[in-house]
Parts: sequence; C-alpha cells; structure tokens
Amino acid sequence: MRLPTAILAASVFISHPVLAVEAGQAAPSIAAPRLGEAQPLVAIADLRGQVVYVDFWASWCVPCRISMPALDALYRKHRDRGFVVVGVNKDVEAADAQRFLTRVPVSFPLLGDSADRVARAFEVKAMPSGYLIDRGGTVRQVHRGFTAQTAASLEEEVERLLKESR
Repeated sequence: MRLPTAILAASVFISHPVLAVEAGQAAPSIAAPRLGEAQPLVAIADLRGQVVYVDFWASWCVPCRISMPALDALYRKHRDRGFVVVGVNKDVEAADAQRFLTRVPVSFPLLGDSADRVARAFEVKAMPSGYLIDRGGTVRQVHRGFTAQTAASLEEEVERLLKESR
C-alpha cells in the first residue's frame, strides 16, 4: 500500500523538527528594518568583527523591563571596544514598542520584527532571548529569560569575548 505524498512529507517534517540556534552554531544571516522605519535595513553579517548580542524583546515581556536597562548599560560601557547590542522587537504594532521605550529608553540599535522572520531564523523559544555572537559570527552563548544573574554572567562573557583576538 502506498502512502499519499502529503502524508510522507508531513512525517518527514515531524520527524526532523527545526532546532533552536544554540551555542557553537553560526549566527543566522538576517536583516531587518530599524524599529518604526521601513529602511534602512540592519544586517547582522555587517557587524562581523564585533561582539554582538542579539536580544529579542517585546512590550508585553515583563523580564524585558529588567533586561533592556541592563543591556543598555552594558552597551554604553563596551561599545567603544567593539560590542554592540541589537534589540529585535516582536510587537505586532510598532506603537506598542514605542510606548515601552518611553518608559525604558535605550541607546542601542532596535529592529522591528512584527512578521517574526528574524525570530524564526533564530527559532526563539522564550522571551526575552539573547544570543551572544563572537567576532567571527559564531553564537557563543544563548540566554533565555533574564535575571540579575543573567546580567552578571553576560558581563563576564562579553569581557571574555572582547579580549579575544580579532
């Protein structure tokens, strides 16, 4: 008995789920517009040579109220040494993100991802989620959720990667 092609295709898809991006893998090559703007696009690949933290956040994410100021402080402290934070907003409406940012302002670049293209490329599993990428484009650490302990360990990880040769 022959199974219909659709059933075979579905079984292959189900038996081989897409896995989340984890430490040791190359960072996905993505580009997205700045939050609230159609252009210019910001591409993660253009940041090669720097240590990059890609942070997925949303206005409805309670731990983001803690992570955003901590990430901004880390960015301001280390940006002159080659560290950049890229915040990827998952709100459907840019106005929701803008309201959040009036209460929790940041100075690092923010991208809009209302269609979830960037989040799907990273296979984001929790909010917030952050991906620390080394100068060569490899994900070195993944943080899901955010606490004071996350902030402390991220500070150490960033320091270590900034000391590595280019």
